[in-house]
Amino acid sequence: MTIRTLELLACLALLCLFQIIAVSASSRTISGSSSIKTLISYNSLPKSKPHGLIKKTIGKWGTLPSEKKQLLQFRGGEQSDIDDYDSETESDTDSENDYESESEAESDSDSDSDSDGDEERYSRQFYTLGARAHGLVRSSTIIVDGPAQSGLVYEAVKNLALSGVGKIILLTKDKGGEYDISSEDENDEEGDSDRETRRLEDIYYNSKMDDLGSTYRNGAVAECFANHQEDAMDEIDDVEIMVEYVLRLNPSVKIKTMGRNEFLSGISDETEDDDAMDTILGCNSVLLCIDRPLSTQQTLNDACRNLSDSMFYSQKSIPFVSIETAGVYGKAFCDFGDEFHVVDEDGEEPKATLLEDMTISEEEKYDGEVAVLNCIEGERHDVSKGDLIEFQCKNSDSAALKAAECEVVYVKNPTCFTVKFRSKGHSKTVKGEELDALVGAINHDANSFSRIKVPKPLAFLSLRGALASQDSPRKEIFAASDLDKSFDYSRRKAIMSSFASLEEYVRNTDSLPSSSDEDGIEFHRYLDKEGIDNVSQKITSSFAKTAKAKFAPLQAIYGALGAQEALKAATGLYNPIRQFLLYDCDEVLTRVKKSNLESTEESSGMAYIFGKKFVKKFASKKIFVVGSGAIGCEILKNLAAMDVGTMKNKKKMGEVILTDMDTIEKSNLSRQLLFRDGDVGKFKSVAAQEAMKRMNSKVNMNVHTSKVGDDPMGQSVFDDSFWSSGVDIVLNALDNVEARLFIDSQCVANKKALIDAGTLGAKGNVQVVVPKKSESYGSSADPPEPTIPVCTLKNFPYEISHTIQWGRDLFDGLYNRRPSQINEQKESLSTMELSNFARELLAKVGEDVATEMAEELAEDMIFFDPDDDEYASQIKSAALNWALDLATKLYDDAMSNLLKKHPLNSLDDDEKPFWSGARRAPTPLRYREDITSYEQEIINENLTDFIRYAARLRIEAYDSGNRRYEDGLVTTVSTDEAQELLSSSIELKRQSSKAKKPPAINWLKEAKDESSSLKHDLNAVSFEKDDDSNGHVAFVTAASNLRAIAYGITPVDQMETRKVAGKIVPAMITTTAFVSALSCIEFVKLTQKADLNLHRNAFINLALPLFAFTAPLPAEEIDGLDGSSHTIWDIIVVKESKKNNAKGGMTMKQLIRKVVSKSNTSEVKEIAVSNISWGEYMLYANFLHEDDDTLLNTPVQQLLVEAISSGDIEDEDFDSSDGEDSSSPKELNESQLAEIDALKRRSFANLSVLVEDTETGEEAELAPIRLQWWKEQ
Repeated sequence: MTIRTLELLACLALLCLFQIIAVSASSRTISGSSSIKTLISYNSLPKSKPHGLIKKTIGKWGTLPSEKKQLLQFRGGEQSDIDDYDSETESDTDSENDYESESEAESDSDSDSDSDGDEERYSRQFYTLGARAHGLVRSSTIIVDGPAQSGLVYEAVKNLALSGVGKIILLTKDKGGEYDISSEDENDEEGDSDRETRRLEDIYYNSKMDDLGSTYRNGAVAECFANHQEDAMDEIDDVEIMVEYVLRLNPSVKIKTMGRNEFLSGISDETEDDDAMDTILGCNSVLLCIDRPLSTQQTLNDACRNLSDSMFYSQKSIPFVSIETAGVYGKAFCDFGDEFHVVDEDGEEPKATLLEDMTISEEEKYDGEVAVLNCIEGERHDVSKGDLIEFQCKNSDSAALKAAECEVVYVKNPTCFTVKFRSKGHSKTVKGEELDALVGAINHDANSFSRIKVPKPLAFLSLRGALASQDSPRKEIFAASDLDKSFDYSRRKAIMSSFASLEEYVRNTDSLPSSSDEDGIEFHRYLDKEGIDNVSQKITSSFAKTAKAKFAPLQAIYGALGAQEALKAATGLYNPIRQFLLYDCDEVLTRVKKSNLESTEESSGMAYIFGKKFVKKFASKKIFVVGSGAIGCEILKNLAAMDVGTMKNKKKMGEVILTDMDTIEKSNLSRQLLFRDGDVGKFKSVAAQEAMKRMNSKVNMNVHTSKVGDDPMGQSVFDDSFWSSGVDIVLNALDNVEARLFIDSQCVANKKALIDAGTLGAKGNVQVVVPKKSESYGSSADPPEPTIPVCTLKNFPYEISHTIQWGRDLFDGLYNRRPSQINEQKESLSTMELSNFARELLAKVGEDVATEMAEELAEDMIFFDPDDDEYASQIKSAALNWALDLATKLYDDAMSNLLKKHPLNSLDDDEKPFWSGARRAPTPLRYREDITSYEQEIINENLTDFIRYAARLRIEAYDSGNRRYEDGLVTTVSTDEAQELLSSSIELKRQSSKAKKPPAINWLKEAKDESSSLKHDLNAVSFEKDDDSNGHVAFVTAASNLRAIAYGITPVDQMETRKVAGKIVPAMITTTAFVSALSCIEFVKLTQKADLNLHRNAFINLALPLFAFTAPLPAEEIDGLDGSSHTIWDIIVVKESKKNNAKGGMTMKQLIRKVVSKSNTSEVKEIAVSNISWGEYMLYANFLHEDDDTLLNTPVQQLLVEAISSGDIEDEDFDSSDGEDSSSPKELNESQLAEIDALKRRSFANLSVLVEDTETGEEAELAPIRLQWWKEQ
């Protein structure tokens, strides 16, 4: 691809962003709105124009490109197509087959892709896809062809609807058959062919063997047709059920139906009304073919590649995706046409790496044409050979840098690589004096560099062409999905041949193969056996035995894959599958015996595959699902389809136990399929139970809203009895490491199986913990999240994340910590002598902190009389002046003082320039109306916003009685009010800025004078990221952007600020559905008691795509004394006797004796206990307590209570002989009381014991000692 083409693609990618802005009815400033419609970062503005207002950018570029031009570009459209395209907005024609939610009955124009309420619904997905791709998703049309009862169809459509595609078109039956492919004249040859195809498709899919489809249908009918008479339920059309279900899932998605023949003739040359089909399909359509025979897939793919010349596509193709499953085997295929462009391969933001310097390479082979780039110490780049990079400079108008592009020549190491420069527009290499000048400009102006993402062209084969080339080593048309299976040619050949043979078998026998040997032999008659070895013939046999049924978790995996590939085709975001992907889980068949499959015909998919005997095991399991968010909802849906927890008889009852303390928010609705708009505000677990009952009423649900962990309520529900006998397998659907580690510890302590799943955008992982065999979740730790050094936050930021975190800390300090500080100190300050208060403050926090605290108290201890007629205006005036003073202090005084301390030409201790590397010299900021530059306009805007929101939040802190509602106090500060204040103090310099600070005691005296009048508490608020009306994100954005501008960092919009400040985890439904399905496959293996090597931990990245599966690691052997060993799964049980209990409990001395007796071996006869600890508390150490009779004769349970009460932890002296009753509630805080209460409810305590061989001096840690308290039976 030429440089000119790259430039064109880059330009149009930029214009794509502007198209999203264009759908907004109003022009807004970047800092004034976080609407998805107007989202654009400062980085996205034209490089020739400084950062500025969106409306000015639009004004300069003129008419924005239409959405169809974007699609033509990344789908390979010619320039003539773009030039000829009429950019007038088109609206869909209404028809009797159009369906809309009543609340969403509105114009179907392409530009109407986002309603005002949608940005919260899609916020987590937006952070994964970005503005450009999200806008294209919202304008896309996905055409779905598949059996309406299919669970795979439901899965894919569910994923598409929750992702917010603009329109879904279901190709449906018209008359006489499952799907309309018939001719009106039933006597002609074409009609005969169509009827044969219809007959083949009807047989090819068996709805009775599709548990997932039945589960979805049950849920949809119960939800959407609850008022229908029971005898009328069977008359409801399956397509109508799906349509209504989609409208409940996401009311903003348009859904239509169309006969397949109408679609095929509409996109071919056979129709005279191309414009009508163009209008219906829209400009961004993809066809998704599901559970169809190979011949049908080929027919549809051919049609997508041979469009009518008169359609706007101009001989281009409709991207085609097909997915299908048969038993435990599945296949996906993608054809995006001959000319498709991937705009962004991974969706990751290129890393900005700090630059140390650049020098001209002295190597002769480069002849002075190459420069060497070095990163600063501690920084690692992410570039590879051939990458283009760009530099972030202090002077954005550097003409030298704008005139050349930089390409990586050779990567020397993670901190150094070589580059060459070419003049933009042609391939001339920059060298000589021109290169010297360029390198000099970079060393003078550049702070950092980052990789430039370049669109990648891809060419796809048609399905017929791919099948013909599948054996060619030159054609890489199989994506790797499982490293153990994907590179086995014979295995691949066996599965591909099996799928091809399945259609031939159905065509010739009018049935799907059964599990009988006779059908297996017949199936192999149609099989292409070339290239299939004897080992792989077992695969074809397994395929034939299971093909009749559908396996719900595998359907969920392919539903996620199909939807994700369709979204890739619609957006150009992420690498598509090229072109086949085969994934199976036939390891679950290892323990399935033929004798278990008797009488399973036409029962259920699970029974057909595994046998009724085994399915009963599923039904009898007690499954604990921790969390009912995105992953939890998907797991619950899969469990319902698998009939897990449905057994209920006198001997045994299966159960699905669910807990989640969170309530439903609108941002959950784009990923959590069990919830609807009307559920917002409900507990997730309660709403999930209601949805589960609709899907499968037989599932026995036990639902809680308690936190699992150190929460007292949670410990009362999930006690020792629950963990020991109330649960069989735990499935984690959690979003934090702390809770995961707690669940893991309980599973290890009680020898319970655990499956943990998590996602981050397009990435996901699954880990299975097998009792007594594998390592646990806590056995290996993820690297800690990188933290920002305090000095970087305070004085030397160089990334936008630094300024956003600073802004978030500023918010917490001003509006949470300081109001709380007033509430805590006002009574003491009003009642104590000033000198005593000051002395106590100094003793508690030290001089520096005490001085700062005194200044804050004086500034915040203000009384406003609510009975004063001027109450509202007094608060507002004080808040505005306070905000103005704060802005001056933060963005003018602080910057000026830092530059006085370290002038621009100063040197550091190593005699190097102080302002170099990661240190950027700040520029003081002031509000200036006399300067009309673009940069100053941005400064003025952000200062205005800072004043507005800082003052507003200050008002709300003082108006604690909510009198604004009673007396009309308005907390909103207008732009005019803020600008008027700024204009009146144009220099933004406080009159007292040059005055010497008064002593701290004066501040305290000032605060004390006000404290006696301040009777009510101030409002202390916590940062809330999802409520735009509260001004929290707006304040942090303005505060962060001002600091960024001061330090030469590119500012960002409110959405990016929300992501960083709110620590939002990007997420999307396809990744969630995929990892949840993998969890359920591992659940099957755990129920089967499969060998460890058959289990799979997984890491996936749907963007690349990457699928990595590995067997869990075995539990690590921990060395003991004299060559002995144990694992985390081993415990030593010590039981307290009834006699011990009668005397107050087992004492420490008795415990030590028991431990010694259980630890002695034939080889090691003399063992001494070195120390005993319980969690973080040390209870006994022989060098401290060997002769401490008081401690040795104290019951262990009492020692645990005393440890909690004293707060003593390991490595600190523990002394139990204080003479005080440390368990007295009067001396304990709430946390300690809760911990003691939880201890007394437990039936045991796990202790860590270190022992010593007294002869050799060798020390070793024993397996955990479980001390079981005696309980009256």
